[in-house]
Amino acid sequence: MMRERYDDKGNLIGCCRMVFDEIPDDYQIQKVILEDMVYDLSYLGVMKHLRDNNVAQEFSDNNFYSLEVLSHMALDYLNSAMYLHKGIIADRGQDLVSYYVIPCAFLCKHSIELKIKECLLSMGEKELKGHSVLTLWDKLNKEGLPQYDKLRAFIVEVEKIDNNEMALRYGISKGLEPLQEKFKFDVDNLISNTMFLFNILEEYVQR
Repeated sequence: MMRERYDDKGNLIGCCRMVFDEIPDDYQIQKVILEDMVYDLSYLGVMKHLRDNNVAQEFSDNNFYSLEVLSHMALDYLNSAMYLHKGIIADRGQDLVSYYVIPCAFLCKHSIELKIKECLLSMGEKELKGHSVLTLWDKLNKEGLPQYDKLRAFIVEVEKIDNNEMALRYGISKGLEPLQEKFKFDVDNLISNTMFLFNILEEYVQR
């Protein structure tokens, strides 16, 4: 929607396209951080509240706390990716450029990173450095997993989608140049493969 713009004398000087027309020109910036009551609960917020208030001894254990947080954050990101996936499917076949493909892929990849880090922590790993899902996967060293070779091949593909942690976050290089990634991938398979990966890791690594 275009909005007319005037100078101090009331003369029309042009128009400006508004990205979000529902936001008026006189909108007042609101406070974001809340001190007391919250309207929307997050698992991370609940966990932090429980820890800060010492509701149980286990919440003071960093390993317990971190495992709980990583587990639920991984699911939060994957469930968010699945939600965006519904938007992708709704747009499909209408010759539309989807708003959701890249954010969906980013959330999916990040959920995999968090899930593998959760597994590593449960195995006794003390430092969870790096964002390479392939490096983290190989660190798991679980070649006895069902479909291990196919799962690793999937992780290799996920790594290629966002090789340097730039493609899905920024879309351009630090030098403001196009990236080597082609941004051509099957979102349906990305989602379903990730769901299968979560099932396998939950059963064979974390049980």
